[in-house]
Amino acid sequence: MVGANFNYQFIDWAHDEIAEENFDHKGTLSAKVFTPNITIGLTDWWNITFSQVFGKRVMTWDVKDNTSIHHRDEGSDTDFINNTGDIQANGGLLGDSRIMLRFLALNAGTGSGLRLFLGGGIGIPSRNTLTSSPFVFDKEHRHFSMSEGIYKAIFETQLFVKRTKNPVFAGGTFSIEQPLVESDYGYKGSRLVDFSFTAYSKKIKILNGSIGGNIMVRNTSEAYWNGIESPNSKSTIVIPGIGGLWSLGFATLSVNVQKPIFIEGAFSGGDGGSNEKTDTIQISIGMRRILNYYIQWLYW
Repeated sequence: MVGANFNYQFIDWAHDEIAEENFDHKGTLSAKVFTPNITIGLTDWWNITFSQVFGKRVMTWDVKDNTSIHHRDEGSDTDFINNTGDIQANGGLLGDSRIMLRFLALNAGTGSGLRLFLGGGIGIPSRNTLTSSPFVFDKEHRHFSMSEGIYKAIFETQLFVKRTKNPVFAGGTFSIEQPLVESDYGYKGSRLVDFSFTAYSKKIKILNGSIGGNIMVRNTSEAYWNGIESPNSKSTIVIPGIGGLWSLGFATLSVNVQKPIFIEGAFSGGDGGSNEKTDTIQISIGMRRILNYYIQWLYW
């Protein structure tokens, strides 16, 4: 099976004045992320998935009458050289890659019933990351990049049920991403815990597709730069959303609109601890196609 996801996120942010910058700060941060993937069935019960992130994050600075060492109009695709002449961020379009191995522990076949997947894998960073802490306030700095620059162990379980009544497809995913080591630049990332629930209706004739709802709860633990806690790293977010699912004949298309709500903490592109306000929306589009192709040497 081959597929791809496209995600667009838009954050309208603002926070109060901070030390040595006695004016309100505001701007936007947007992200366009494209993630192709391929899944290969190793046996009837095991498969392996490879995915690669490509993308660009862009910040705008809306206080044009004032200059800030924290924020400016810029994108993650270019290097950032601060006022001391150091490269504080390696720019580029390449994000993390991921290898996931999954086991189909429970399978009801093509009919109604449960499907249970157990999986694990590794996240592999790219070089397009921050090279020093964005919380050293006597130097110009950037807060965001395409990669955190750290290797991660990933655990995942998926449980879904297929039914004959609405919702005909429902289930949830639980995953943990645990950083394995610090980055080459002294960054120790957050542990990420996700729980999501999704449900879809029967095919609706007027739409020629199904509609569904989803909700995710995401928690991140403290992260550290050179042993010092990052002020905006610990967070809890609830992400409700709605979407649709269509069969195009040659592939399956999904579209979702989500509205992240911060219960605790702040988004990772901010300064933290400065009465931050955010208004966020994100759109995701996914496409999947099952290939009628066999890798001969896997079935000798």
